[in-house]
Amino acid sequence: MQSFAITLMALVSLGAAETKGSKTDPATNRGRRLFFDASLGKNGVACADCHSNVEDEASQGDGRIRAGHTLYGVAGRPYWRGDGRRTSFPTLRKAVDACVTIFQGGTALPAEDSLRLAAYLESISPKKGQPPITLEPALEAGLDYDRDKYRGGDPGKGRELFFAACHSCHPAGRAGLGPSVVGKTVPEIALKVREGNGLLRGNRQGGAFAPFFGKDRLSDAQVADIAAYASTLTKD
Repeated sequence: MQSFAITLMALVSLGAAETKGSKTDPATNRGRRLFFDASLGKNGVACADCHSNVEDEASQGDGRIRAGHTLYGVAGRPYWRGDGRRTSFPTLRKAVDACVTIFQGGTALPAEDSLRLAAYLESISPKKGQPPITLEPALEAGLDYDRDKYRGGDPGKGRELFFAACHSCHPAGRAGLGPSVVGKTVPEIALKVREGNGLLRGNRQGGAFAPFFGKDRLSDAQVADIAAYASTLTKD
């Protein structure tokens, strides 16, 4: 009888641990796999390529600098995508679908996958009522990136930054998930870092999925360093 009681208690405890949204919930675990799944869209980009899933990227991250902010705590924010409202994306699932279609080259997720991914994001959002993330775009007037602040960067620092922020899509500057940047000038590189596929200006390039790095992700000096390094790359 005592053995039966212990077994029953263990089963009850296991069932309690596998509640919806917990890290042991099967749907949550499947959602976590989707977060790292490069086949979610059509261009080989996973959610994890643009967003980390840790609270403190500096101390808990993997060393990469991503264009997007961490999604830790995202379900507790009042709105998403930095637009200051919830009219365009009233639910987290709608915001996720926008990322899949705009930056991953796919289509809106099937309801089951959408629910799973949302369950995972809920599981890494332990606190409600979190302040929103404020994006800081750094567009230059008239697409003029031929400015002193982007010139004179340090190629040595730029190499380290390039491998942290750019290498995953442009391996060693060559074509990968993104096109080759070999032969690009400093202004051309700075423009791509700051504006990505042009979505911010409302003139997104067809078939281009590059995100932008705002000032909240890379400073002007860091962009100058990346441009200084990348502009030295050659085909050899």
